[in-house]
Amino acid sequence: MTKILVIRVGRAGDMVMITPAVRAILDHYPEAEVHLLTSADGRRVFQGFSPRLTTFLVYDRHALLERIERHVLLRRIRAGGYEHAFCFELNPSFAPFYRAAKQGHCIDMSQPYELYPRRCLAVVARALGREAFGDNYWISLPVTAEARTRAYAELAAAGIGRETFVIGLHPTYSGLRRALWKRGVDAGRRWPAGAFAELARGLAAYARSWNLDLRIVMDLLPEESAVGAQIVRLSGGAVTMMTPRPDFQRYKATLERMNVLVTTDTGAMHIGGAVGTSLVALFAGTDPASTGAHVSI
Repeated sequence: MTKILVIRVGRAGDMVMITPAVRAILDHYPEAEVHLLTSADGRRVFQGFSPRLTTFLVYDRHALLERIERHVLLRRIRAGGYEHAFCFELNPSFAPFYRAAKQGHCIDMSQPYELYPRRCLAVVARALGREAFGDNYWISLPVTAEARTRAYAELAAAGIGRETFVIGLHPTYSGLRRALWKRGVDAGRRWPAGAFAELARGLAAYARSWNLDLRIVMDLLPEESAVGAQIVRLSGGAVTMMTPRPDFQRYKATLERMNVLVTTDTGAMHIGGAVGTSLVALFAGTDPASTGAHVSI
């Protein structure tokens, strides 16, 4: 059986953006077994994506013994007998990994302003001797019936029924776990807690005035609960915060259930779009007065 290696080490949002290219690989190499060299987040995102995506080689670039881990992975790839390796990394340090396959394919660095998912699709198209795939492939993630059952149960526990119009808020981003002096580079991903609270109060008032069955929810990780609690307090309880046990499959289903997701520029934005949820994506500057929002698809 032909073996193909896909290379992308990133956070959840980064990984969601390669889903069109991975789907194209699966479609155009129907007899191939596909392996993914990725991060722990990448394994979570692609778990259950396709039964032909059989193996995850997890690479932690920040590990204490990263050089040794890198060497072990490179030896494993060389011994793996990969016919093709598709590298969707922008960092040239990954070149030895894709060059270890019989045929290595990487992103065209001469087109830096092209949308990243399209750049990834172009890598696959070139390998197949094509110019492009047109609009045949979109960012997408599967959601299982079992995951929907768990999501609906969590929402029901919060008093949210199947017919309720649900607006989700996602006020956090992964960079919040960074050291304080490293957060400046992510200033565009921050929107003030007070602004989220004000939005929630306005939405709740609108729902009351029209007697609408509408709920505003946040589905957050336990470590994000401090930010969420601040928004709940500032909104006067207009927002319901949920912090269930982390379960990525259930989380996808919860985002799918939301009628609208209001989110900063982070992984939740990409995941929500990948499961078909209508999005309002917020991109903020360092000055809250310059905050803008636009509908993102």
